[in-house]
Amino acid sequence: MKNDALQKLAEKLNSLSVDSFWDVGKFIVEKILPYAKSTKLSEEELYKLLSSYPGFKFQASLLKQCQAYFTYYPDMKKRKLPENFYFELATKVSDDRKRGEYEKAAIQNKWTIAELRKRIREDTLTEREAERTRFGFDLKNTNVWNFEVADPRFGKPGHKGRIAGQIVANAIYHFSDPGAVIVDPFAESGTLGDVVDKLTIFGDRRYKLYDSNPSDDRIKQNNIFLTGIPAETNSADYVFLDLPDEFYSGTEDIAVAESNFRMKFKTVFRESSRILRSRGRVSVLVSAQIGEGGVADYPFEVQRIFVEGNYRTVGRVYLPERSNKRFNYYERKPLVPEMAELLTFEKKSE
Repeated sequence: MKNDALQKLAEKLNSLSVDSFWDVGKFIVEKILPYAKSTKLSEEELYKLLSSYPGFKFQASLLKQCQAYFTYYPDMKKRKLPENFYFELATKVSDDRKRGEYEKAAIQNKWTIAELRKRIREDTLTEREAERTRFGFDLKNTNVWNFEVADPRFGKPGHKGRIAGQIVANAIYHFSDPGAVIVDPFAESGTLGDVVDKLTIFGDRRYKLYDSNPSDDRIKQNNIFLTGIPAETNSADYVFLDLPDEFYSGTEDIAVAESNFRMKFKTVFRESSRILRSRGRVSVLVSAQIGEGGVADYPFEVQRIFVEGNYRTVGRVYLPERSNKRFNYYERKPLVPEMAELLTFEKKSE
């Protein structure tokens, strides 16, 4: 970080106690946000700059929480509950009315902080189930999507490469707009088509499915490396990419593996970029690989290619995966990767 006004503000912020979240939020709202506004920095850019300051002790996510804490409760000193209650409400409950209801109930019933957290968690699960009933699938509202079992309605059971249809449904819900034209160049077992066909909320979406080995009549045979994507330029609103196994080369030689990945993915990037309209979006399901040679950081490679290609990041979702690999505790081996990522990017206006 350069030695400028923001650096001086960061130093003052860094001098505050890590336990005084309200004071941190107050300083952010009253001193740092006005600076960001004057320099046209977004909040995301601001927090990244602050957290990158050498020796800075606050993570970007905590800064955002502290901002919400002070914004919602600038009069916290006059309120009846302990401070940690209000921090919990500010960071876990986005609705003003519900925060007020929780505060009133906590005072009347003399809840402990554990009881407040339990009630918020129970209500969140109830709301999520209600949304699932409403929309027809397990709708997520955080950036960690954990699905124990694939929904049997989507994709073909036993098909190699089949992913949980709930991933596709959530991706379409969060990253595409009503009426969008969606393209899936690696359609595999037709999961995306099933999601659109079977969920009424997506009835206005249209899709084009391609694969080198089509599994049903909706999918047109196509090899993106030989003929590109057979869709017109600037014709798609959203591209969903579930990269097949051929993109991953193992981890014996990390440099070679990442080089091969970049070479293949750049072809996919060029074709996706060609067919996307301005401000269209593309999601990439990708995971790192860990081996004796080190870590092949494929998500980083994807991120770099899109940023260099004039895209902005609009989503980063983490997808826990259970591994069936056996682990010998008496022999030190590389850690088993159990986390995929769904990275989403938006094409900037030309």
